[in-house]
Amino acid sequence: MEGQTVSNSISDDAGQASSELLEEQDGDAMDAEQGKLFPSDEFILLNHQTTVLRTGSHGIHALSQCLRTVCGMLGWGSPRSRMRQADLDCVRRLFRDDLFLSVDKLLNYHQSSRLPQQDQEEALFETLQLLVATAAHAISYRACLPASDATAELDSDLVPVAQCMLNLFNMHRPLMHHLAEEEVPASSQPFEYADNLPEIWAQRQFTSDADNDDPIAVDEQVEPLEPVVERNRWLVHLINHFGYLHGFDNILQLLQEPDQISFALLNMMTAVLAQVVDEATDAAKEKFNEIVGPVMQHVEQLVKAGNERLNDHGSDRTYSIFQCLVNTNLPRIILQGPDPQAMLLQLAQVQCLFVSKMLDSSSFNKLLSGVRECNRMLINAGNRQCGPTLEMLVDWMAREGIVQRILRTNLHQRQYVQEVQGIMVTLTINQFLAPEHLDMLWAVTEKEDTYEAVKAHMFGLLAEIASRSLPNQLDMLFAKLEAAQQRSSQDTARLLGLLQHLAASDKEVNMVGKISDMVWDLTMGESAHPDVVALNALANATKAYKLHLEVGEGLDFVVANLGKCCAKLLEGGAGQVPLLRSMQELLRLLPDEGVGPGAYMQ
Repeated sequence: MEGQTVSNSISDDAGQASSELLEEQDGDAMDAEQGKLFPSDEFILLNHQTTVLRTGSHGIHALSQCLRTVCGMLGWGSPRSRMRQADLDCVRRLFRDDLFLSVDKLLNYHQSSRLPQQDQEEALFETLQLLVATAAHAISYRACLPASDATAELDSDLVPVAQCMLNLFNMHRPLMHHLAEEEVPASSQPFEYADNLPEIWAQRQFTSDADNDDPIAVDEQVEPLEPVVERNRWLVHLINHFGYLHGFDNILQLLQEPDQISFALLNMMTAVLAQVVDEATDAAKEKFNEIVGPVMQHVEQLVKAGNERLNDHGSDRTYSIFQCLVNTNLPRIILQGPDPQAMLLQLAQVQCLFVSKMLDSSSFNKLLSGVRECNRMLINAGNRQCGPTLEMLVDWMAREGIVQRILRTNLHQRQYVQEVQGIMVTLTINQFLAPEHLDMLWAVTEKEDTYEAVKAHMFGLLAEIASRSLPNQLDMLFAKLEAAQQRSSQDTARLLGLLQHLAASDKEVNMVGKISDMVWDLTMGESAHPDVVALNALANATKAYKLHLEVGEGLDFVVANLGKCCAKLLEGGAGQVPLLRSMQELLRLLPDEGVGPGAYMQ
């Protein structure tokens, strides 16, 4: 493809339109005196082009026409001009209904048009740059407006525009892979926001070249430069083009006063910054990090006040916007800043406050959001090299009584229990599971009024914990199990299920003695309930250990349990049925030949 064939007028027209968008009031007055009128006939043109975009097969060409028209409308239609409301509504309708899906199709299928190849190349390159220009103009238009009910509606329509930028700046999209080796337009802007090469590598290359000019200055101890992969040229070009049109400047301006924009748009704009921060120059990273403080302070105030903006006034019932902002977008920007440790600790304080506030509520959605956020904090602490440590978070959980609070309700809800399980498993594998935590979990199963669904979830949770526990933690669990052997048949069945799960996960065969003895006591007693006997727990546990052990040792283990059953059978008395049924299942674990019948009686 010949990227240079793209008309250079795109950058020039877009830059001029952006400048017009930011003119002072006296400039608009002068335009009025000269008799300039907004070309409102473009309203009809855009309506027609949007229809073609929806129904036609030439997706790239139709999208390009729409974007060119919108750029002209937004470039002229600053808030101080005479842009009609009907024209603005038409632009917003394109943003709200058609733009995102059309761009997503473009980014996933680089040959989505049936135009001739040469025309398609030009239309593709033009469309990409017009898309950037449209987004830059739309954000510039919004940056000039004070907050109001009207701008709240506009903010919701700008969310898909920001989402388009987020997708466009994603190097992993198929179209970006396709353009990786293509030449960018000759009018490409300087590397102000992003560079083709990582900045540290470029500095080292410059120093190395300078040293090599003077043989005396060459230091033999300097490490050789490692090979570096050049960044996607078109991705870098589009990022810089967006910056050249003041797109990043206006995003940063809006984020400096985050209370003036909707929470959803705030999150999406930080997502755009987070998407490009890895490719950004050091100067751009410094600019991006300037908004972290105001955004965090704004979010903290919303959390403290319980403001409904946190859930986008009810439309985001699970607080996914908040969780995306504090777990993904802000951390990605912070990690490229000057002091990520301090800023991540400050962000963690906001997250802890959010968790505590959510857990104080009686609303299921808020409780689920609080537990989910706590789980994510623990996971992030284990994965990141800076920020709060697991030990810090565990201390906070102990002070706030988090485990006790998350176990007080909603344990019949599967999705809620999954998040609780994530928390408890993280504590277990990092050796932070305390005896009081196990006491709290076990107490839930012992309550007389506990629902059966809750008990089932708790035994499943205990099984997951046990499969990841250390010997000292297992001793605590087995002490609880031994004390529970006189419970109802339903509870006994769950205990056996737990023991079978432990046997299947005990690949190191550390618990074989304890598990085998406990299964025997629960299933071979004289008072064993028929429902308990029907579980075949002894045979299932034996089968699990047969798989864990070497071939010979596994067979010996099966034979040993058969011999134990035979000895019990010869003693007579009650319990003959469970013995015979267990022997029948154990015999199925043996090969067809090779073991004589006398071996069971030894």
